[in-house]
Parts: sequence; C-alpha cells; structure tokens
Amino acid sequence: MAEQGQLVVYYGCMFAGKTTALIDYISNANVKPNELLVFKPGIDNRAAKNIITTHDGKKHECLSYDQETILSELITPYTKLIALDEAQFFDKIIFSDLKRLLSKGISIVAAGLDKDYLARPFGLMPLLMQNATQLNELNATCECCNNKATHTYRKESNKVLVLIGNENYYEARCADCYQLGLAAVIKA
Repeated sequence: MAEQGQLVVYYGCMFAGKTTALIDYISNANVKPNELLVFKPGIDNRAAKNIITTHDGKKHECLSYDQETILSELITPYTKLIALDEAQFFDKIIFSDLKRLLSKGISIVAAGLDKDYLARPFGLMPLLMQNATQLNELNATCECCNNKATHTYRKESNKVLVLIGNENYYEARCADCYQLGLAAVIKA
C-alpha cells in the first residue's frame, strides 16, 4: 500500500503571495517535469490559458482545468505532485479525485482565497483546509492602514460572486478597514 500523499495548502486574501508560494513550493519540490501536474481553473483569464503568474511577474506553465477535464486521464505512473492555483474556483467534485490520489501517495499543493469578498468560506478551500497536512496562512498589507490584511475588499458594487480581476476590482484590507468599507457601502 502506498504512503499517503501530503496536502499542503496556502491560503489568504488577495495580494498575499499565494501563487508566489505555490510556484516556490513546486520549484523546490525536487520533482522532474514528468512527475508534476500544475492546474489553474479555466475561469481564470488574467494570464495566458496555460500560465500561472504572480503579481510580481513569476510564471509557471500549467494546464487549464474545467468541468470536462478528467483528472485521472492526466495522471501517469510517474505523477508525484499536483499543484492547484486559485483553488477556490475548482468545483467540489474534484475533491474526491484528490483524496483518491492522496491515498495513492501523490502529494497535492493548493493555493487559494479562503474567503470571498463577503468574508464567507470560498468554494473548494474549506474542504482543502480541513484535510490539509500543512496549512500556511499568508497575509497582505492593508491598503488603508498598512496593518496585516486578511480580507479581500471589492471596490466595485457588482454583486456577482465570481468577478475575475486584480487591483482593478479588489484590495487587501485588515478586518477593521474591511468592516468600515462594508459600512460605507451599506450607507450609500
């Protein structure tokens, strides 16, 4: 029976360095290119379809994942590590596949927003965080007061849950500045 794979999760608000941590992890993982699969959700259109990129310009090749993707068809006998960027956007159906792969000794590293712009648990992240063998909280700097930011504040009044963007729609805020922003929106 194979040794259980590790599930490493990087989480936090926008601009906290999650994708940077993910790229650093896979770069230091001591796996060969044929032993690694990197995925990003097809909905993430901020960079080229087959590239994950950080706010500071780091890049890594990846595969675009959507609901038609059959993960088991991409796994080879050599696969040792799977990386998921923007994991909050993956459907929850993938989780049973990930658990099966972990039981076969394949490790997984995931990076994503733990909370949506309304501070609610976001997508697949709660399941990943509950099952992680290693949890890594990352923080940004609050755009308002320079304290530790743990929330993603949406500057736009659009109410759709998934609004793909960067600093054009979002900023990192501490809990207090996040609440002040929400109070101002409610008054308006």
